Amino acid sequence: MKRLIVLISFIFLILYVLPLDLRPLAIPDEVRYAEIPREMVVSGDWIVPRLNGLLYFEKPVMGYWLNGLAIKMFGETSFSVRITSAVSAGLSALMVFFLTTRFLNSRKRGILATSVFLTFFLVYGLGVFNVLDGMFSFFLTACIGFFFLAWSSRDRPGSHKGYMIIAGIFCGFAFLTKGFLAFAVPISVIVPFLLWERDYKKIFSMSWIPILVALIIALPWSALVNLKAPDYWHYFFWNEHVKRFFSDNAQHEASFFYFFIVLPGALLPWTFLAPASFAGLKQKGLQTPFLRYAFCWFFFPFLLFSISSGKLMTYILPVFPALGILLSTGLVDYLEAKKTFWFDMGVKGLMGLVGILVLALVILQSGMIASLHPFAYADQWKGGLFLAALIVFVLVLKKNLTVTDNTRKILLVAAAPLFFYFSANFLLPDQTLMRKCPGQLIERNLSKIDKNSLIFSPSSPIRAVNWYLKRDDVFMLNRGELGYGLSQKGYEHRAVSYEHLNKLAREKSRTRKIIFIVYLRDWSRIKKNFPKPVYMDSSGNDGFAFIIF
Repeated sequence: MKRLIVLISFIFLILYVLPLDLRPLAIPDEVRYAEIPREMVVSGDWIVPRLNGLLYFEKPVMGYWLNGLAIKMFGETSFSVRITSAVSAGLSALMVFFLTTRFLNSRKRGILATSVFLTFFLVYGLGVFNVLDGMFSFFLTACIGFFFLAWSSRDRPGSHKGYMIIAGIFCGFAFLTKGFLAFAVPISVIVPFLLWERDYKKIFSMSWIPILVALIIALPWSALVNLKAPDYWHYFFWNEHVKRFFSDNAQHEASFFYFFIVLPGALLPWTFLAPASFAGLKQKGLQTPFLRYAFCWFFFPFLLFSISSGKLMTYILPVFPALGILLSTGLVDYLEAKKTFWFDMGVKGLMGLVGILVLALVILQSGMIASLHPFAYADQWKGGLFLAALIVFVLVLKKNLTVTDNTRKILLVAAAPLFFYFSANFLLPDQTLMRKCPGQLIERNLSKIDKNSLIFSPSSPIRAVNWYLKRDDVFMLNRGELGYGLSQKGYEHRAVSYEHLNKLAREKSRTRKIIFIVYLRDWSRIKKNFPKPVYMDSSGNDGFAFIIF
């Protein structure tokens, strides 16, 4: 078991940390959550979030602070703004290991739960991607985990209060990362669990300490931002909470069943093992308070997120620690009962899915279907690496079918996608790189820009323009998510029309460079109205154009 812990730690470093600098940052999310902390570091204002020098009130500051700290430590690199996501995944995994080992009284079960958690497709994808969901999920995991520690040690007053204080600290951190969901999610877990346990008094007697501590943690910044930007709380509460949860035109609006549809994909490769896990949980039931707590941890937040009008797959990440615990526990119980049918069927089903991907990749790369040719890899080595990763996936699963040791069977399923996950960092489709990653185009043209150049961009690539040019004074061709900042007094001039840009390109270009970074397809549509550029570069037909007038 000790060797396994060391091995899993080593694999974590290879899988989660080593690739962080291998891919360019993608728009919109990665560069947004890189640029806001970069502007904080440069300006010295760590209170009011700004993007492109404009007020940006969609999130509180903890995620920006942590990314900003990483930037100060490691510089303005992809690694520095992704390392917080990787560390968050690792710390969440440690919580899963610690809780499962302690409350199921088995280090083996702790290792297996950790292995399942770290190999969920969604967990890995967000663990190497610069978004705030990983940090938020870890803070919630710690809050919910330490609350259970407090409840389970209620006969030891010192530990009981200490755990509640720690739970409150992490709840406060979660609030500073994403707002009021930091209270809603733990409450949706804790109240149903205490009702289930018929421990009604604890609903109130155990609540006040974590809530008070969380408020103490959140209060200093909350007061300061209110002094420096009095409209912050009105905007953040109504736009980012009330409208997102209840409005008919909420951002990322989706059906109530959206998360039910995307969950199987997010759970891969473990989706196919879910029937075996369910059978294992069914035969023994949720016989311990910890497993009942884990069920509440999954079910009720999942329901809460489903009720919300606005939805993205990343929102359900906080339920995945509980899913790792439940799924691994069910698999262990199923295999310990000397049953293998549903487990082996799940492995075979997963092999079938990977086999279909192999066939699809061969057809795509061979050019057999002309209409799919634009989606093939231009570099054949990428197609070869993709194929090799899928073959390794299948071979490890095939080995699983010959193994009789229960622990090894589960660990082999966890090991099967590892090479594929690592390889995926090199295998972003060419179309995706062109459409989502303008950094290479911008960087190779840095020498053509001076400090007096006027920079113009539509809202989609503007975060990348800010990040790679180290500028927070870019003029915007449409408002996008920065509409609030552009509406503030003194900043209205930063929003310009295409007609105004055309006029500047004809008049100002004699004295100052006019730089225009835009999707190439959009430029193709409007270029007849503009003067001929003195210079133009592009990242491909579906990518961006770098234009100088």
